Amino acid sequence: MNANKKHPHQGVVVRRIERASQRAVQALAKTYSGFILDRMGKYGVMHQAIKPLDPGMRVCGTAVTALGPDLSVRRMAIDLAQEGDVVVVAAGGTVDYACFGDGTALKMRLKGVAGAVIDGATRDSGRVVALGFPTFVRGATPRNYHYPVDTDHGAVNVPVVCGGVLVHPGDVVFGDADGVVIVPRQVAESLSATIAREFDEEAEMRRAMTQYSPFGLEEELRSRGYRFE
Repeated sequence: MNANKKHPHQGVVVRRIERASQRAVQALAKTYSGFILDRMGKYGVMHQAIKPLDPGMRVCGTAVTALGPDLSVRRMAIDLAQEGDVVVVAAGGTVDYACFGDGTALKMRLKGVAGAVIDGATRDSGRVVALGFPTFVRGATPRNYHYPVDTDHGAVNVPVVCGGVLVHPGDVVFGDADGVVIVPRQVAESLSATIAREFDEEAEMRRAMTQYSPFGLEEELRSRGYRFE
């Protein structure tokens, strides 16, 4: 194999992607990350270090992906994003340099982009919080990159690994105070058929909890070898 040959995804900008339906996005948006993850068999959660800049931030939308931290690549992803999309930046996990800031957050908010998930760092974190733009990152630093970065590495709307999770363009991205979960597009469609009913059932069960009731686990624990003294 030619050592200079790029991976087929490198240096590619994909203009058109297939997105999960708005029905699926809206159904998932009413829930929370743990609820979704339980129905995903515990798969799809990003590294725990990727958290919202403010605990009250939530996001749910379809993924537009950017490979690498390069400024022009990320801006191309934003240009291609539609209202309600979430820009997912596979920035390699470094927190030594920021690849996001309040200027970019403002541009994205003005376009109607739902949020950003970045496997890396931001700067201007207080200003991003003041904007109220949902931003999920590993950390913050005032020091940003000198651009261009990784000129032969980046890509837009190709499958990327962000926070240890494979993200395809058009997948559903859900984030809240606990972290970020990726729901593959096809899975999102199947979940949307039942998730509203299951969420309502859970809510009703919790509303019915008006006093403490024992879990009643003594028999189970005895069967597993526990000794009560």
